[in-house]
Amino acid sequence: MENWDYYISGIWKQKDGDREYITDVFLHSTAGGFGKGMKTSKDEVVGLLKNGVKITTITWNYHLIQWRYGAKVEYDVADGETYLHTHPGAATFDDLESSIQMQYILTEQPVTSISH
Repeated sequence: MENWDYYISGIWKQKDGDREYITDVFLHSTAGGFGKGMKTSKDEVVGLLKNGVKITTITWNYHLIQWRYGAKVEYDVADGETYLHTHPGAATFDDLESSIQMQYILTEQPVTSISH
């Protein structure tokens, strides 16, 4: 089994016209075991990958009640833009694009009132 430096469990995406792209990821350190996640920019993750850090996707398996390692995360450059992706042969379930889309479950602004 490969030793990983970080796991990605979620992504933030932004839409620009017909184009949708990853802006940030929910990155977990493996130092000292599975660490709490931290919102990390795509550019910071690319910098880690350029320095040889190993990163994989990770998902929660509700049936087995444990984390499941996914696919290796890589980066590429196209049309002058850097983007993150998983290996093209990865199963859809393990694909970076299939990670939890955090912009739908986390808000950047505090809740000021809740009506019942």
